Amino acid sequence: MTTTGTGTIEDSHDTELIGPERLIYFSDAVIAIAITLLALELPVPADGVHGNAEVLHFLRGHLTEYAAFLISFAVVAMHWLFHQRLFRYAKGLTGGAIQWNLLWLLTIVLMPFATKLLTSQADAFQVQFTVYAAAQVLAGLFLWQAFAAVRRAGLLRERTPPAMVGSTLTWIAAVVLTFAVSVPVALVTHSASLCWALLPAVRFALRLVPEEWFGLRRG
Repeated sequence: MTTTGTGTIEDSHDTELIGPERLIYFSDAVIAIAITLLALELPVPADGVHGNAEVLHFLRGHLTEYAAFLISFAVVAMHWLFHQRLFRYAKGLTGGAIQWNLLWLLTIVLMPFATKLLTSQADAFQVQFTVYAAAQVLAGLFLWQAFAAVRRAGLLRERTPPAMVGSTLTWIAAVVLTFAVSVPVALVTHSASLCWALLPAVRFALRLVPEEWFGLRRG
């Protein structure tokens, strides 16, 4: 800390050390709530549906909603896995990291809305699909930036395994790329969601890209 001629106090460091525990616990709670809201949106038979045959007919008629729930559950769980794999090695946070993390959480809490919109009867497939895919793209970008802010500030623990960090960031890049590419595909076909099944292949391809392109060897 230094005192200027005007009597104001300035921090000699640009980085404000903030313990990561509260951010991690808060993020875990938000993700748990988002997953719960996903389940609450699942359609259930109404009072007018009676008997095994009618219930089975109702369930078959809403297979799209159930499939969307499973996809969204997997996506949210994947984002949580990325977050805990990266931030477990943070020994401090910057204001920038917190801000990017909050933006990431914003995309997470919007996931139930995006899922419901995707399966609605609005008959606007391109818009519905784009909103859902864009939420995944932004989630990946925001999480990447949150971790990048921590790494740039030198706030990773000394024994942070580079291979694990590199692998996780490659997965995030694969999510961003896969969902981003699916958006223009949705303009020409309603089967654009099949692009999402290519996520493992995209991740494998990105492993062949030089690590320097992603800055994986820094920090």
